[in-house]
Amino acid sequence: MPPLNEGGAQPGSQYPKVWVGGGSPDIEWKPSKINHAASILEEALRTLASTGALDKLQTQGPVTAADLGDWDAGRALAGTAQKAYDNITYVAERFITEYTAAAQMLRKMAAHYTGTEQGLTNHARQIGAQGRQQIPTDNPTWPNVPSAD
Repeated sequence: MPPLNEGGAQPGSQYPKVWVGGGSPDIEWKPSKINHAASILEEALRTLASTGALDKLQTQGPVTAADLGDWDAGRALAGTAQKAYDNITYVAERFITEYTAAAQMLRKMAAHYTGTEQGLTNHARQIGAQGRQQIPTDNPTWPNVPSAD
């Protein structure tokens, strides 16, 4: 893969000359920013809920044969409309469920991120300190395992 700022060799696969986030391409995840993203999602869900769109879809969406005059073509069209209504309602409900799950996952990630990051830092320091110590030869580790060659 070519370096980020040099771009690809083919048109259409060019990387941006400047990192879109500004500054260095290194990413630092901060719990406050993760929580902010969750807040944005939650606010959008509250806004959607306040419109009553899903309730209106569920109560006013179905089209019956009686609505279409209760004749043979109307009954056939009502069946097609019912299938469309069922699918649209299902997709809307799944969207809200998954959107809510995404916000909840961001909250969990933010809650666990700080502790995990600190734990990994401490663990890496312990590993680095062990590397400076004498490795016992009776304990097989990568540095003292005989080669398979």
